[in-house]
Amino acid sequence: ADSVHLQIEAVKLAFADARAFVADPKAMDVKPAQLLDPDYLKSRSRLIDVKRAQDFGAGSPPKGGTVYLTAADASGMMVSMIQSNFMGFGSGVVVPGTGISLQNRGSGFVLAPGHPNQVAPGKRPFHTIIPGFVARNGAPVMSFGLMGGSMQPQGHTQMLVRMADYGQGPQGAIDGPRFRVVNGLEITFEDEWPEATIAELAARGHKVMKLPEDYNAFGCAQIAYRLEDGYLAASDARRDSLPVGF
Repeated sequence: ADSVHLQIEAVKLAFADARAFVADPKAMDVKPAQLLDPDYLKSRSRLIDVKRAQDFGAGSPPKGGTVYLTAADASGMMVSMIQSNFMGFGSGVVVPGTGISLQNRGSGFVLAPGHPNQVAPGKRPFHTIIPGFVARNGAPVMSFGLMGGSMQPQGHTQMLVRMADYGQGPQGAIDGPRFRVVNGLEITFEDEWPEATIAELAARGHKVMKLPEDYNAFGCAQIAYRLEDGYLAASDARRDSLPVGF
């Protein structure tokens, strides 16, 4: 429960800043380097109470319908790619003669005056499309991703924690039960979570709820992991997905 609690609180802190500051880079008053400043991240992490769930607001950084595909070849080149026209058919506008429906990511804009993500011409909206990649000493190690809207960064975090902190392999990290930060203190869990862990998290103030049948709510992940003599591919059974080697 300690690790899950810390992951949940870290996700909530990150989402609070993302909703307040993240937009088209050209329109952001607070730049990514400021949000990732080590001192700022430490100050944000100190807000976490290891015994109690909280509903966080944005910080004050220092001034200054998705498809995922990963591919790797014999030379060591690896690609992480994600694409999404969500809400079924994206914008509903199809390029004549192609059958390709155009994006509707403009729905990610907000209407609040002065917000960095306020709708405006020539801007890119805040969105959830996040291809993942891990390198070590400049060399590719793992190409990965997870479909599922705001579940994407949460799923990335949970898989990386499972692999880095608990020594699980790629398939185990994908198969493990997930949580999803919904809003404020509301957290949903897959049915496989131990009841003791759920009870302890509830005691810390999290508003917990299990979703035993709704696997779509927790995303679908894929991983290509580089070995010394080839690759290891892992795929998620929560939705249609498949690892293929040739």
